[in-house]
Amino acid sequence: MVSSSLLSSASSIRKSRKTRICLDSLPEDLLVEISSSIAASSLSEVRSLRLVSKPFRNICDDQYVLCRLSLQETPLFPWNHDNETFSNFFKRCRKNGNPEALFRRGFIHYFLDNREHKGLKYLAKAAEKGNKEAAYVYGLILICLGGQTKQKGFKILSSSVKKPLMSTTVEDLVELRHKIEKIREFVWDHANPVMERLKTEYVREKCKCDGKTTMFLLARNPYGEDKDMNTSSSACEFCLWDHEVELFCKRI
Repeated sequence: MVSSSLLSSASSIRKSRKTRICLDSLPEDLLVEISSSIAASSLSEVRSLRLVSKPFRNICDDQYVLCRLSLQETPLFPWNHDNETFSNFFKRCRKNGNPEALFRRGFIHYFLDNREHKGLKYLAKAAEKGNKEAAYVYGLILICLGGQTKQKGFKILSSSVKKPLMSTTVEDLVELRHKIEKIREFVWDHANPVMERLKTEYVREKCKCDGKTTMFLLARNPYGEDKDMNTSSSACEFCLWDHEVELFCKRI
């Protein structure tokens, strides 16, 4: 007599096969969309998805999927990974326009490899593709460099993080600083000379504001919840980004 557990197991196998067949029979563009949505949230889930079937394995290598792939689970450097495999993987991601891979390459080139011009190009490309960390770093670098690039830096930062109210802008900036800090923990000693140059080149923009923006930033909203600042009217953009530059360079 066949046990209930064996019957249950056989039923599960049939359901699994049926599900796989149904998935594989979906239109390819729909499978790409499904895979890319999973890729945008988790690299480990994509690895599991590759094991589902051969069609899914091929689709996980699709340009659109690689472009949207989240790299949050991967380290900046391959401490415990095969160097060649790790390098080739990120190269494929960059080739397919993955914003996070472009940002990492730009950051490493600019702060570690003494290839600042090429680093800026990667950071700019990542920022254009919507990577907030890249826009933050790229914008601050341009402000520090001064000259014609300063206004471009203001524009990039304002368009990427500035919100209607100063409190929400500050929340976004705190999150970005935290993410950048995690990267800099690995590279700070080597990045110091570059940061020194940026700090030396930076000249604060003169403004004639009432100083309330700086007070707000230092005291984190001293006026109370009901007196938040409106970034488009009462906040001084020069003071806001000067504050960010100081924080960006504070560990020198």
